[in-house]
Amino acid sequence: MNQVENRKVIVVTGGGQGIGKAICLHFAQRNFDIAVIDKNFPNAIATAHEAREFGVNAQPYECNITNSKRVSETFSQIHKDFGRVDILVNNAGVFFRETIEESTDDIIDTLINVNLKGMLFCTRAVIPIMKAQRSGNIINACSILGAFPDFGLGVYGATKSGVAILTRVLAAELAPYGIRVNAYQPAVTDTPMVHHIIVERPESKLSQIPLRRFGKPEEIARLVWFLTSEEADYITGQVIPCDGGIWSVQRPMEPWIRAGLLPKKE
Repeated sequence: MNQVENRKVIVVTGGGQGIGKAICLHFAQRNFDIAVIDKNFPNAIATAHEAREFGVNAQPYECNITNSKRVSETFSQIHKDFGRVDILVNNAGVFFRETIEESTDDIIDTLINVNLKGMLFCTRAVIPIMKAQRSGNIINACSILGAFPDFGLGVYGATKSGVAILTRVLAAELAPYGIRVNAYQPAVTDTPMVHHIIVERPESKLSQIPLRRFGKPEEIARLVWFLTSEEADYITGQVIPCDGGIWSVQRPMEPWIRAGLLPKKE
């Protein structure tokens, strides 16, 4: 698995489905080699197979990112296989809706271990590689719920708020080595993790979004592409929303009603 000269390498956690898969395929189309990390190895294999159709080297890696030792081993193998890492996307995450009172130890541990500690383990593992290169980009998965919390999502929101803080601190710590760190902040994006929300209560969510549609994984992939490009060379330590304008105003459907595109509420 030799690195093709001048071809850069992106590592994506949770790359087996949803936003992570979309990011892998978006970069594969643009001649990046791909390292797909996922706990679900068959999904990682499937994403790598699709990415190879674009003529790049794409390899799957089975890894539970909550296991620090396993993360270190996986990144060592990736470095051995590809010879470099230009981009790390800390995309893997889990989602539970429970009040804080009703949250079990298992739910709390899982949310913190995957959404926060897993991101830290992967970042810590890639830093020496990027430092040696004197370049790199790290992109973290945040969430609108890390900025605007909702009932039943206190623990989840707290983990994503923590990601936002860590993004800013990492950006400062790694700036001397030519490494930029940013995060993307989606709202409801049509992925397997939140598809039930779209199916069960679409109107209640659409009524909060000025663009009046749900996000697509490919739109997050395009944001990641921009943040890791030369066009974003002076952007670091930022959490960038990609959310259709959710909660930007108190009555986002009023313009739709005035335009005659939605019925007026009595």
